[in-house]
Amino acid sequence: MTDALGAIEAAIVETTKARTSLQRKRSKHVSAAEEIDQLKSVSFAWFETHRSRVAAHPSQPSLSDVDSSYRTIMDSTGRRAARATYLRSLVAAKRSLVQLRSFIATNLHAVAASATLTVDAPPNFSSLARDPNMQAILQRRWAEVERCIASKANLAATVMMGGLLESLLLARINASGNKPAIFKAKAAPRDKRGKTLALADWKLLHMVEVAHELNWVRKSAKDVGNVLRDFRNYVHPHKEYTDGVVILDEDARMFWEVTKSISRYVLSSVSQSP
Repeated sequence: MTDALGAIEAAIVETTKARTSLQRKRSKHVSAAEEIDQLKSVSFAWFETHRSRVAAHPSQPSLSDVDSSYRTIMDSTGRRAARATYLRSLVAAKRSLVQLRSFIATNLHAVAASATLTVDAPPNFSSLARDPNMQAILQRRWAEVERCIASKANLAATVMMGGLLESLLLARINASGNKPAIFKAKAAPRDKRGKTLALADWKLLHMVEVAHELNWVRKSAKDVGNVLRDFRNYVHPHKEYTDGVVILDEDARMFWEVTKSISRYVLSSVSQSP
């Protein structure tokens, strides 16, 4: 499951970088060898590496739209194609990849349909939150997520999981004795001048990526953590309407198991450096 999501995330990053690179030049056609090589690399990466990992997912996703976009890119490298042709295909590829990610994320129960929800007591948050009042808040949030899941309030549970993770990761960053290592991490968000953003401007995505880079969480947890981040956005009715996504009981249960796992890893990482 996380292999498929990881492959899609990698493909999205590659198409985004290729599009950004193409937009830097204004020539009508693409003929420079380095640009052609980059576009070939993006296409080959999909067909030779990422595609098989996505196709193996038990939900049996349709890859025809994604394949079509990458095939157009690959075919275009054999002729002096217009820059606009590549840009349209890269945009289409990314759009299809995002839709594919949503499809797989909403069909995680194809893998974990038999999974049962485990009810765990809240962990000891004192290693990250020394204030007893904050500890009590985190414990209440933990218990409330479980009540939401039990009541099939799946969207509410998912939004609260994201908030809980964000609070824990923020506390983990603040508890670090080596702040420079965190702000110099490759995944740390930066402005156009390359300066790391203030912590108040970090989003859950950035925190999860940095946490993985610093070995606070495993890759599988990072992949699903990123999906959880996206699903939090369905708190906005228009996004749910536009994407046509509904968070199922199985999805919420799976998200909660992963959220608990990430929480424990973050808590246990406090003794590490940074």
